Amino acid sequence: MRIAFVDYVCKTDKPGTTGLSDLVWDMAGRLADLGDDTHVVAPYTVSGQPHPGVTVDRFAIPPIGYRNIAGHVLMVLAALRRLRSLGRVDVVHVPEYLSAAILSSLMPSTSVVLTEPGNIFERVARGNPYDPVTTLVFKAAARAAAARCARLVATSDEMAGWWRRTGFTPDRITRIPLGIDTSLFRRVERARPLLGLDGETPAVLYAARLSRENGVDVALRGFARLQQAMPGARLHILGKGPESATLEALSRELGIASQVSWHGWVDLKLLPAYYSAADVFLFSGRSGGTPRVLIQAMACGAPVVASAIGGIVDHVEHERTGLLFESGDARGLAVQLERILRDHELRARLGQAGEAYARASLDWDVLIRRLRSEVYEELAA
Repeated sequence: MRIAFVDYVCKTDKPGTTGLSDLVWDMAGRLADLGDDTHVVAPYTVSGQPHPGVTVDRFAIPPIGYRNIAGHVLMVLAALRRLRSLGRVDVVHVPEYLSAAILSSLMPSTSVVLTEPGNIFERVARGNPYDPVTTLVFKAAARAAAARCARLVATSDEMAGWWRRTGFTPDRITRIPLGIDTSLFRRVERARPLLGLDGETPAVLYAARLSRENGVDVALRGFARLQQAMPGARLHILGKGPESATLEALSRELGIASQVSWHGWVDLKLLPAYYSAADVFLFSGRSGGTPRVLIQAMACGAPVVASAIGGIVDHVEHERTGLLFESGDARGLAVQLERILRDHELRARLGQAGEAYARASLDWDVLIRRLRSEVYEELAA
């Protein structure tokens, strides 16, 4: 089969390392290993690529911009021209729904597959981070994608429900979770000395884009409560985003600035060391699908404390593979953090169980065969 992925949510000089770009390359590389003619259509500015078996079809970034609606639309139209130059393509696969809406509308004879990164209507219900114009565009795009895409790959039961309400018929929804590269995401021995971190200080790790829906403010408020009981603990935050300055100001307001380390963007290959160095991985998101950082951390043996939302509850079973708290509940978060940090036996048991679950159930080598047989082969036929 000939399968083309469209990748634009990326650092153009670092293919496969950020945003949804690593998701694209995880899928594309494994399909190439299975013998499919796999292409990635993208505005990369470098010649290297994460997998040698994948053909990269580059296009130029439009002059109007990059991370905005107008630039996004022009980007997809440029990708469309590159797609058409490839000739026959069995499936076009995209990881976000504005691109899916445009491509499925302008390529009616080609099967367009959407792997959902979330759903705008779910975001609106739980804390929408977008301005009114962007929200309207995303709502229209979600409805158009639901009406015209050949298939939705839903990564959680809850997201499948939101997309049914948006317009996808059940026969066009296939439920396959997000996967992880277990050859990369595995426990790293002596991770703290490798990263220059103190070996004795209790370490709480948070990794995500610093935006409202990811609930970093809840993490800070919960950690401030934890400080009252465990003043020696330290919070390490990986990532950047539109809320960076606001969140740093909040840490000062809460009196915990000296106990919070802001590491910024961290290269994908260094993440396993950070996960392995953490006593606990925390994710306090308000909305969205499955956070990939959560399942990556589990695969590295980090015990997790997470809000009970979306795709998280598909993978974290309270008291067995992690601990859950109600979304937005800083006090409940603090209770679970203190509990897991004080109880070494609980921490070890949850870390081991989460690691075993992630490696057995979420390995891309297993999931990509499901994607190929349950989605691509059916559409190509």
